Amino acid sequence: MRGRLLAYGGLLAVLFIAKLSPQLNLLPPLYMIAPLFLIPEEKLGFRNYGKGALYGSLFLPLLLIAPPELSCPGWILNQLGISISEEVFFRGFMMGSLGNLKTSFLFSLAHLIHFPTLNSLLVFFPSLIFGYAYIKSGSILTPILLHFTANLFYHSLVKEFPELYHILQRQLTGS
Repeated sequence: MRGRLLAYGGLLAVLFIAKLSPQLNLLPPLYMIAPLFLIPEEKLGFRNYGKGALYGSLFLPLLLIAPPELSCPGWILNQLGISISEEVFFRGFMMGSLGNLKTSFLFSLAHLIHFPTLNSLLVFFPSLIFGYAYIKSGSILTPILLHFTANLFYHSLVKEFPELYHILQRQLTGS
């Protein structure tokens, strides 16, 4: 567990660096996929592919209601990259030692450090769902697909209701 908390501390440092230097915004996702090179894939949840794909794809029909700009290949690849890197790090790497509640807290804290907004605070709740889905399916594919779908739903929702976006993006700090 200590090694995982040290790795999490490293992630916080990388997030802080990326926040100070936006041109380095690729560092956090690269850091979060590092476990793929250090730990056997099966231990990170790359197993039970059929069950994981089935459970995770239940909400993918939401793609049909997405605005056209959210269906472009660039946006989809960006969101898949975010979903894969965050889920590999938090569900595949961290959750085995810390459990769902602590991992969801750390997931939300990482978002808060990078983007101190109400929205970042609220990611705690979908994180609990992603963790539960990971436990039930035994596959990292489930939370990856759920995370992708949740991001799609969020972006579609705030596009439809811009005032909601302004509320969720309000800074929680005094700056």
